[in-house]
Amino acid sequence: MAWQRVFSSDGLPDAQRYACWRDADIANLSARFDTSPHEPFAVAMDWLDLGTIGLGQARITAQDWVRRRENIARDQCDDLVVNVRHQGGARGDMAGRDLIAPGGSVVLADLAQVQAHASDASICTGFTLPRALAEQMLPASVRSLHGHVIAPDQAALLVSHLATLRDNAHHLPVTSAPALAQTVLDLFTIAVSASLGTAPADVDQRERGLLVELRETIERHLGSPSLNTTRLSRTLGVSRSTLYRLLQEEGGVQAYIRTRRLARIAESLRTAGDRQTIAMLAERWGFCDAAYLGRAFREVYGMTPGDYRAQHGVV
Repeated sequence: MAWQRVFSSDGLPDAQRYACWRDADIANLSARFDTSPHEPFAVAMDWLDLGTIGLGQARITAQDWVRRRENIARDQCDDLVVNVRHQGGARGDMAGRDLIAPGGSVVLADLAQVQAHASDASICTGFTLPRALAEQMLPASVRSLHGHVIAPDQAALLVSHLATLRDNAHHLPVTSAPALAQTVLDLFTIAVSASLGTAPADVDQRERGLLVELRETIERHLGSPSLNTTRLSRTLGVSRSTLYRLLQEEGGVQAYIRTRRLARIAESLRTAGDRQTIAMLAERWGFCDAAYLGRAFREVYGMTPGDYRAQHGVV
């Protein structure tokens, strides 16, 4: 699975970049919006096909985006657009609703309604949802969500997950696409619900979203010696029994943490130029000493850390 480059202004004469991008009409953007750059134009656009949804990522210079009644009448599109703003803000008018969206936020737009906004130079990930699907998934109507902004704190998990997917999709098999798409939709629904002060109606969806949040929280704090079930329970606001249930297939929370720490250590041992000693790795990843790390590593990988390093040609 890999992101595909669908357009880049690199290599084009400066005077032709904007016109070439408009003529390419990537994702029907030229038909749907009238645009006007604020600065010398540059853009790079990538696409990841997850089957049930497609993700587009763009790095683009600042410009105005306007969708008029004429655009709506011409394309008859009434999808919900989800604009995840990794960097760069936006301001404007969404059919009478003021739009102020900082970097790190998520903007929702109903393509059946007019809009006019100015976007800073930005890096964004976007996807569209058919109106019927969005109405089924979300706790509010698509029409009422036009111009709704999910604040950075509430959007953080979705934003970080999409950034991680951008960097790591090439490591994953194509067969994982449906599960990845479902995770994106779950995290999106949870973010919308949080921003509206409601909870997703689908219990399974809440659990899937919580599992993603749990795993990402563990990854962020994997090197912390205080990472344990009590801390995770307090951070995520759920019971210890809920955490255990979520990771039951991995042997529980502590077993999962140990497995992930050992995986990080194995990665270091395979990396040429990584000169950390076994004792240093033990301290870095929360093992009490090199001997304890050695025993734990042998249980999982069938050999000592030193032998594993030598087997991978790292000396």
